[in-house]
Amino acid sequence: MIDNRSTEDRKPLDPDEAKGPRLEDVARQAGVSATTVSRVLNNTAPVSERTRSRVEHAIRNLGYVPRHNGLPTHAEVVAMLVTDILNPFYTRIVRGAEEEIDSDGAALLLFDTMEDPEREERVLERLLSWEIEGVLIFGSRLPSEDLVAFQRKRKIPMVVMNRSIRHSDIACVMVDAERATYRATQYLLNLGHTEIAYLSGPPISESSQSKQLGVQRALKDAGIELKPNFCVPGFPNSEGGFQAMGNLLAAADKNPPTAVVVYNDLMALGALHAIRNQGLRVPEDISVIGFDDIAMAAHANPPLTTIAQPKYRMGRMAVQLLRAMRRRDPTPSEGYTLLESPLMIRESTAPPRKG
Repeated sequence: MIDNRSTEDRKPLDPDEAKGPRLEDVARQAGVSATTVSRVLNNTAPVSERTRSRVEHAIRNLGYVPRHNGLPTHAEVVAMLVTDILNPFYTRIVRGAEEEIDSDGAALLLFDTMEDPEREERVLERLLSWEIEGVLIFGSRLPSEDLVAFQRKRKIPMVVMNRSIRHSDIACVMVDAERATYRATQYLLNLGHTEIAYLSGPPISESSQSKQLGVQRALKDAGIELKPNFCVPGFPNSEGGFQAMGNLLAAADKNPPTAVVVYNDLMALGALHAIRNQGLRVPEDISVIGFDDIAMAAHANPPLTTIAQPKYRMGRMAVQLLRAMRRRDPTPSEGYTLLESPLMIRESTAPPRKG
């Protein structure tokens, strides 16, 4: 049908008007949680007759129509967003989250945002209209205010990993990346290195910025500045590490660094390849430190010194926090949980060559 109205008369539909009442509206009118409404609709758990009656009355009163959107109706659903499922760092996190959420009889809906902020934004927009019980976001590339805006619109529990977001309805699980790279850089300084570089990840990554600050702070405390050409960004995979290390060596010309701290282990593996490709040796010519301690780090050539993150535990803890938020249990007083990140010393680091 052709719309003959003038441009002035054509007004976009209000999204909330077009969608009608939401599950959260039913929960609010019935005086129960969204989880309880979901249980009444899907018969996934026992609910008292009194509560069921209140929910059914609210559904009739509001004219609520469940929106399934192809999601499973036999279980509660939690959405998980990761930036790169090909990175072994995330596979361990997903395993931990999957095993923890399975104990609740819930289902995990996994999205790979592929290091693309626009793709991540589209996923969150899609989730605004889906019946989910919570969101786990690992390695987000969006500004903090965008994540807060999503939570305010959707009003469901959210747990974010490796981001510091001060918001009462968002819990954070993270390691102190700045402190971890500070300690790693100190270790290199104690070995005798003074020409230390940093291969960074995406410039918009809060984690990458924190790691760079740790390197800079350790060098500054030793009376050394991080040279501008010793800080090179790269895509956070092995190919990105290979290219970034090649760019670093080309920019350094005849005065290459004797050590490099790298954003993550995949980039560090690519850096090892680039160093060998230039006829240099690790650690004799250049020491390398990664971040994450993925399984293959211990089997690299040479085995990679790296900062460990408790990946499996992170996944389980994120689900545990989400569960606590859904039950309205108190979350950590400062809104985030800090986990340990020890330095795993292996053969990719050694004192610099004399002369």
